[in-house]
Amino acid sequence: MSLYSGPNFIRPNQSYLYSSERRQKQIQQEHENIMNTIKTNLIHTYHMPNTSTIIKQFSEQLTTCVHEQYTTALSYLDTRRARQEWKLMKSIQFRLKKSKYILRTTDKSGIFHLGYAIDYERKAEAYRQKTQASIELESDPLWSVFDKVVHLLNDLRLKKHILVSQYDKMMPKRDKVALAYLYFIPKPHKVIFEFFL
Repeated sequence: MSLYSGPNFIRPNQSYLYSSERRQKQIQQEHENIMNTIKTNLIHTYHMPNTSTIIKQFSEQLTTCVHEQYTTALSYLDTRRARQEWKLMKSIQFRLKKSKYILRTTDKSGIFHLGYAIDYERKAEAYRQKTQASIELESDPLWSVFDKVVHLLNDLRLKKHILVSQYDKMMPKRDKVALAYLYFIPKPHKVIFEFFL
């Protein structure tokens, strides 16, 4: 099956407004994400060898397809629409940040919900009090955990329990790590959810 029998309509690509270097990074990231998922499935589920010609052919087709999506010139109308949508998105992000609103998708219907940040905090606090499932930490343990993970990975690599490629994939990036947060996901289909705007 060819990759080119894709969607009949593709939204204007807002990345067309970015520099070519940024688009190349997006292309590589998109390709890696898709290939990692597909390769893992093919290797573990169907026991295909990693060097299979089918995987290589698919990777080449995917590269071409993703490259076309990110670099093909848009028509004047689509370029204009992409610029308008990009400006609208930036405007929404600015207003959300300035006014302390939170925009989330609901968990079942997938619609957007706009709520005050303070309402989310209140709801999260009520959930913590009710369930006693979690507590707020007084200090940030992130860097001690980060150091332990790095130390453990270094030990595993020195003892040759893991390969260099595995080591590189598992090594956390200091500028990208963050602790998980409790986010309240709105459930508009339930009566208990009160603060729709």
